[in-house]
Amino acid sequence: PKKVVVVGGGDTSIDVASVARRLGHIKTINPKDHPDGLIIGHTAQDVSTALAKEGADVTLTSLFPVESMTAAEHEVQDAMREGVRILGNVMPIEVIRDESGRATALKMSGCTVEGNRPIPKEGTEFTLEADIIVAAIGQLGDLEGLEALDNGRGFIDADKFYQVPGRPGHFVIGDIVRPHLLTTAIGQASIAVDSVDHYLKHEELVKRPKVDVHHFNLLQKLKEAGLEPESCPTGELRGTSELECAVHNYEDRSAQEIIPADKLFLAHFEYTPRIKRKEIGPSAEEVIGHFEERFVGFTDEEAQAEANRCMSCGMCFECDNCVIFCPQDAVYRVPKDKSTTGRYVATDYTRCIGCHICSDVCPTGYIDMGMGE
Repeated sequence: PKKVVVVGGGDTSIDVASVARRLGHIKTINPKDHPDGLIIGHTAQDVSTALAKEGADVTLTSLFPVESMTAAEHEVQDAMREGVRILGNVMPIEVIRDESGRATALKMSGCTVEGNRPIPKEGTEFTLEADIIVAAIGQLGDLEGLEALDNGRGFIDADKFYQVPGRPGHFVIGDIVRPHLLTTAIGQASIAVDSVDHYLKHEELVKRPKVDVHHFNLLQKLKEAGLEPESCPTGELRGTSELECAVHNYEDRSAQEIIPADKLFLAHFEYTPRIKRKEIGPSAEEVIGHFEERFVGFTDEEAQAEANRCMSCGMCFECDNCVIFCPQDAVYRVPKDKSTTGRYVATDYTRCIGCHICSDVCPTGYIDMGMGE
């Protein structure tokens, strides 16, 4: 198609418009390749790489002003630089068709939006010629036959286990819960499959930790290292810091949460600027047939340097600050023959006075005092 009109304003519409510009106008087309497939199908890309192309005229329309579109700002700027024309505060009125029923133009109007409802402005009508019109706008779910699950907004509600409230055994994920990214749906699926597994085993649904490292098991690690605690005697126990049946000062990563910046001891870290990936943005003249990545990946050295900026929020990285600054020498390194993953330091509670200094100098916020503020 020479002229493509995309109706939208979100990320999907930007992607459609940008791909249309890259495909360009295919001068020679196999009759079996319907024009609609030029943008949507795989055939179009195969054909476009083999045939001569020239720039397609691509226009994207949005109900909202360009600066208020829901698409990511940098993607909007990229699309405009690549030659996509974006019209804001306009709405489609009518699809104009030829005698064969194919769309030839889209009648538009300026508009205002009141309560998410577009209101056309009289006297602002105009026409956009088009060989193809792509509607890349938000849609509601088709809940025919599932009306009982409709939350009244065209979606289905889900609890924290992604089970439909009041509907045991009914689980739901993805855009029908909340339209968002593909990675969001994948994350929801990861939680939902565990929930389904617990449900089928007639087990209680258990909330997963914020930091999804539930596979870590300190007792199993101690067993692997031959450091499994002894069996505790029955009855009331006192002075457990001396008992070999108790495990002290270990990192329970299954219960750990991400620590906010105000809980970190930032003075421990040198400021290291973020390494940003280089962006290669083609111009309107260069974009035809351009399918290279916009962002250049890190080199091995850059990837390692960026990873080294991690402050291990909430995790002990064995800096020894707590050992060095403890005024009572209560904190000490666990002997090598008794240390394992998640157990680097221990505390002699007969010396600890609860001064909080170890917690204050802990860079990562790993030490959480249990004796009050």
